[in-house]
Amino acid sequence: MTKEHQPQNHELEALERELQSLKDELAALNDQLRQKAEEEKRLSSDPGNLLTRTGFATLFLDRHLNIVRFTPAARSLFDVKATDVGRPLSDVTQRIDDPNMFEDGRKVLQDLLPVEREVKSDDGKWFMRRILPYRTQTGETEGIVITFADVTDLKLLQQADKLAQDFAENIVDTLREPLLVLDENFAIVRAGHSYLALFGVTADDLLGQSLFEVQDGLWDHSDLRERLKRILPDRTTLEAFEITIDIDDLGKRTLLVNARRVRQLGDGRNLILLVAHDVTERLRTQRGLEEREARLRALVDAAPEAIITTDEHGIIGSFSPAAQSMLGYTEQEVIGQNVKMLMPEAHRYHHDDYMTRYIETGEKRIIGLGRELTARHKEGFHVPVQLTIAEWWIGEARHFTGILHDLTDDMRRRKALQEAQKMQAVGQLTGGLAHDFNNLLTVITGNLELLEMKLGDVPHRALIAEALEASNLGAKLTSQLLAFSRKQDLDPSVVSLNDLVDVIKPILIRTLGEQVEVVTHLADDLTPTLADPGQVENAILNLAINARDAMPHGGTLTIETSNMTLDADYVDTRVDVEAGDYVALSVTDTGTGMLPEVVAHAFEPFFTTKEAGAGSGLGLSMVYGFAKQSGGHVAIYSEPGIGTTVTLYLRPASPNQPEDALPRGSETILVVEDDPRVQRLTVTRLEGLGYQVLQADDGPSALKVLRSSTEIDLVLSDVVMPGGMTGFEVADQALVIRPALRVLLTTGYANGRFSGKGNLIT
Repeated sequence: MTKEHQPQNHELEALERELQSLKDELAALNDQLRQKAEEEKRLSSDPGNLLTRTGFATLFLDRHLNIVRFTPAARSLFDVKATDVGRPLSDVTQRIDDPNMFEDGRKVLQDLLPVEREVKSDDGKWFMRRILPYRTQTGETEGIVITFADVTDLKLLQQADKLAQDFAENIVDTLREPLLVLDENFAIVRAGHSYLALFGVTADDLLGQSLFEVQDGLWDHSDLRERLKRILPDRTTLEAFEITIDIDDLGKRTLLVNARRVRQLGDGRNLILLVAHDVTERLRTQRGLEEREARLRALVDAAPEAIITTDEHGIIGSFSPAAQSMLGYTEQEVIGQNVKMLMPEAHRYHHDDYMTRYIETGEKRIIGLGRELTARHKEGFHVPVQLTIAEWWIGEARHFTGILHDLTDDMRRRKALQEAQKMQAVGQLTGGLAHDFNNLLTVITGNLELLEMKLGDVPHRALIAEALEASNLGAKLTSQLLAFSRKQDLDPSVVSLNDLVDVIKPILIRTLGEQVEVVTHLADDLTPTLADPGQVENAILNLAINARDAMPHGGTLTIETSNMTLDADYVDTRVDVEAGDYVALSVTDTGTGMLPEVVAHAFEPFFTTKEAGAGSGLGLSMVYGFAKQSGGHVAIYSEPGIGTTVTLYLRPASPNQPEDALPRGSETILVVEDDPRVQRLTVTRLEGLGYQVLQADDGPSALKVLRSSTEIDLVLSDVVMPGGMTGFEVADQALVIRPALRVLLTTGYANGRFSGKGNLIT
């Protein structure tokens, strides 16, 4: 139990101090009384010495109660003189309020036994009056001796003792907490009214009984018994010992027991004061507050916004985990510091003026309103925030809670939205212009072709051909613009990006030149995607050419495929992107890289950093348009002097789509190709489509395979090959061997003649 839970024991401590003081005074008084009693005893046994003692006022009387002699102290007390000898006692004792003195004197003469009483003088002093028989040496009683011992101090102590006893009794009875007084054997010698009322018992039920036996053993707790045993011998104090008991009509109650040793007034024996403070409701309330505080702390800890509290002087009282993440400081670094440390230097000096103005006038600029401003990170950079401040009070003390929402992502989203809106507007404009321009080109191209057919071979035919070529270039340009504006015709199918990369890699190697090394990292478990394969290859080619131009002195081009997931945190900072699974294709170069302002405009049509005539600025625009039209996404990451990565994110094919939408077959095909890389790629693609494939490196090898196998349905042959035979010659002889055989010739260039049967495809 913490100190906050301990009941206050001020009454017990005050009682103990008072009783100790009275105890000391009573001990001194007992010494005085003992000394006086001894003195009186000596005087009583030797009356002859009375005249030589001055400590007592003593009167010697005869049997008729007349004065015989007296001591000097009696002279002072009663103002008697030598001439008063022989006078009746009543003549000199008017100053003493003692109506029983004469009767007591006659009784002593009769019974010969001493009699004593407390009497009071007219000046307020108290005396112990004692009457003894006065005998002669022969044993005859001649009269009586009356002594008056001043006991004023003792009387005052007795009165103080009575007041202390009454005071202690009042404390016991007026304490709100149930209180018991125990003797050394733990028997109850006193019970406070609060105890009797709480437990519904009377004093007669408790007094003289053992604490551990009363009330059906209500207090019989082994821990309590052992702790109480240590109080008397060890002089320890039992504080805040918690026990749970069951009280009729109240149920289970939690009590905090306090106990300490005190000394009994008078006999000085040891007692135990035991106070049981019922803390059931307080603990229940405290647990409720602790639970509430825990919930509030959990909310503060889990809140994504930074929460900071301060007093009216700006001293920070709390600093939430989100604030630590946002601003870089730990809680220990800021608690007790002025909140100005979290402000940019340009604003921190206005904080005090603002707070003073608000406190004096109530003018609000942020409190309850909110405002966008910047906070200072521990590292020195500025963090854009939305600040809202609430005011609250604890008693007369004013406090403030500041809630800071980090606007970094919001501003990024705003910028992305602006860029998306700009690209959408440019796309709409570009698409409209391209559509209209395409219509115009269609008319121009068609009329030029008609004019070319009618003119025949005339001197100016070359001009028409040049105009047609320009028209075709214009058509190509409009196609690129339509790709950016997402209005091109797509032919999507379920494809593997790995296969497309394998197909285009040889082309890239020849296109990019020897200075550029082409490296691929293709995921083994890559998910198929639904996309236009021609547009994917075109996108890879565009990205590769841009990468080559960024590496004028050569470098490495890396193409990588992977399965990726774009989470909510990523898409929240971008526009027109959905969270979920994607198939990613990344093209990375080791070139010059791009500055952030260049990256911001990279996808815009006709934007280029190349020299005039070196590029149209439509390559990345086409990739952007294709990705968006395919339901995907494209992103650029670039660092100047290090390189650039462009990642194309395409949606995976849905489960209900066939894994491969291309036609499939089971026939046997003979592939005749001298280039091993092209041969390997062709065989892989055909086998992937379900065909059985045989291979030959040249014409003679192909004819040998034809003669040895009867299961060949098609010959797929290159035209230009080593070994003394062209593809045309292979076709001619193959048809001689098998007249029903189908032959397909493919080449990058040919003169278009075929002497055998069938059709020529170039």
